[in-house]
Amino acid sequence: LKMLVLPILLSLRAYEPATHTQTQKKKRSENLLFVIDSSESVGPENFNIIKTFMKTVIDKVLSSHFTTRMGIINFSHKVELVSSLKQYASKESLKLAVDDMPYFGEGTYTAFAIQETIRLFQAARPAVRKVAVVITDGQADNREDIQLDSAVRKAHAANIEIFVIGIVQRTKSYNDNFLKEMQLIATDPDDEHVYQIDDFMTLSEVQISSTLVLHLCIFLYFIWLLSALESLHHLLQALFWCLVFFSESHRGTYTFILILGEKWWSNTE
Repeated sequence: LKMLVLPILLSLRAYEPATHTQTQKKKRSENLLFVIDSSESVGPENFNIIKTFMKTVIDKVLSSHFTTRMGIINFSHKVELVSSLKQYASKESLKLAVDDMPYFGEGTYTAFAIQETIRLFQAARPAVRKVAVVITDGQADNREDIQLDSAVRKAHAANIEIFVIGIVQRTKSYNDNFLKEMQLIATDPDDEHVYQIDDFMTLSEVQISSTLVLHLCIFLYFIWLLSALESLHHLLQALFWCLVFFSESHRGTYTFILILGEKWWSNTE
């Protein structure tokens, strides 16, 4: 679970405001949209696992250090807007909306869901980052009126960064085609935006990969140096959060670092 949440969190934190004063002058925010598959192949039990995953993500993302708006789309043979990007003001209200998400149990109309994603992001300000996370267990339904590749091209042209979490056993005969579809949907490079797991239980059990964390932290470090370095304090914020996530599997160390980091933050802002 943490390995799946982590890249999204680091991606968002890379654009966090440097100081409270800078935030007041020019408020930055990110729009994060989850696109959830509730088709027949998912099943009601697995759909509940997705809901639990979603609530964990909400707790981690909508923390005090973020200026993130989160929306949710639920799709099968139709698309339902669970939450717009401006609908819920608190974590608890958004989690209640997740609990109320219906399980549709029919087709997988992924292209329609991507189309709705584009529509929702059109209301966002041009400077605001747009991130979508698609969670699905199968290929798009060929009964859709629009082509998936067409919808995806429009999403990428609209500067929507798309992550895909695909749930399918690699031994399945259709795995190769499903992987190609995930790679089509996801933003390049695929190795940073496509995550495949074998079953839904893994969605709630997978642990942090230290190698992945280190790779992302190094990537984040250079992003700061090349494009977002406004102050030494700004850079140290990014490195601090890398350290937090890198040590999160060791709860005592995580808590210690977090406490020290919060004190340091309050003294420097």
